[in-house]
Amino acid sequence: MPKKNLDDQLDAFQKAVTGTKKLTTNKVRLASRIKPPVSAPRKPVSEPLIVDETLSLDPVTSEGTLSYKHASISHKILRHLRKGQYDIEAELDLHGLSVEQAKHAVDDFLQACLHQQVRVALIIHGKGRYHQLPILKNKLNHWLRSLPVVLAFCSADATHGSRGAVYVLLKQKVAD
Repeated sequence: MPKKNLDDQLDAFQKAVTGTKKLTTNKVRLASRIKPPVSAPRKPVSEPLIVDETLSLDPVTSEGTLSYKHASISHKILRHLRKGQYDIEAELDLHGLSVEQAKHAVDDFLQACLHQQVRVALIIHGKGRYHQLPILKNKLNHWLRSLPVVLAFCSADATHGSRGAVYVLLKQKVAD
């Protein structure tokens, strides 16, 4: 390409971006189609999905990864999920919530996801406080494993929160 043509293109580009600001970060926050519930009186969409049954799982540390797949799901699908290769259709952030609030928020969120036929969701739980086991991360590990609507889940990749978030693959809602 001749140098003159390159200079013309560079000038055109400079004119096109005049007045814009450079991004201060390279992370883009995904807007969710499903908003988490506000701390208003809780009216479940239907029967609660999460039942407080404790599974006997070893606790996960803040740097530990979460991973689960139903027997009907292939390892290939879990691998693609782990790499963040599916479009995230909904997001829920549990930062700052108590265990009870988080339980209700996750339940309402998953019910809304099923209703809106969301297949892949991101739940941000955080890594917990230093030198302590992450409470919400471990609770979420128990809750999601006990739900028949969850086909698989795993810790997110670095672009979506790494070990402080999980991708969740949901069943498709059967027509009523």
